This record gives sequence, C-alpha cells and structure tokens, in this order.
Amino acid sequence: MKLTWNLFVKNMRPHGQLERKLGEKVSKLETHLTHFPQDAVHLQVNLQRGPQKKLFTAALTLRLPCKVLHSRKSAEDPIPAFDQATKALLRELAVLKAALRHQDDWSRFPLQSGEAIAPAIFAESDL
Repeated sequence: MKLTWNLFVKNMRPHGQLERKLGEKVSKLETHLTHFPQDAVHLQVNLQRGPQKKLFTAALTLRLPCKVLHSRKSAEDPIPAFDQATKALLRELAVLKAALRHQDDWSRFPLQSGEAIAPAIFAESDL
C-alpha cells in the first residue's frame, strides 16, 4: 500500500537527513495500514520550531475511514520529536486495530496453574 502524506513545516527548513527519516517512518506506517483502503488513508505531518525556545514540535494526523488518530511530541531536535510522535501514533493504531478486530472478545477464561481442560463427553441419544 502506498500511503499519501503531506509535510507542513513552520520556522524551519527540512534537510536531507530529516527527509530520509520521514520516508523511513512513513514506510513503517504503511506496513501497519495494509488492510485499510488505500484511497481512504492520509497522513499529515506538521513540523514546527518554537519561536523563542529551541523546541521542535512534530504533530502527526492519520485519517482513516473509521477514525482520525493524532499524536504530538516535542524535543530539542526535529528527528527525535518525529520519532516519538510516530511511536505514539503506532501505539494508537495498534489499539484501534485491536478494537476493530474485537480482540478483547477472543480471550478465554484463565486457567489456574496445572489445570487442564477436560474433553467434553456427550451421551448418545436414543432418538
């Protein structure tokens, strides 16, 4: 799947290392979005440098057919800020995918240690 994405920068210029890192992380996101329709998924990346402080803020907005996921992280360098925002977005995406699969409903009753499940024995009916 090819993820469509836009980059918006404010008070800074993206350099080559940052663009390569963006490409790597977007391709990592693509692997987690293979089951979503390609035309309904869009990523918006906002990178901003603070006016007075030397903090960079990375905000990611992932638009999916069922929900919009958002993460925002700050750091003293744009690459760690983007890495942290991507990790947070991947965690949110994992939670959403588990909810869509109803993964919580799959769990069985926990067995006590050493307890085995006895096979069910059905009596023959005289019908």
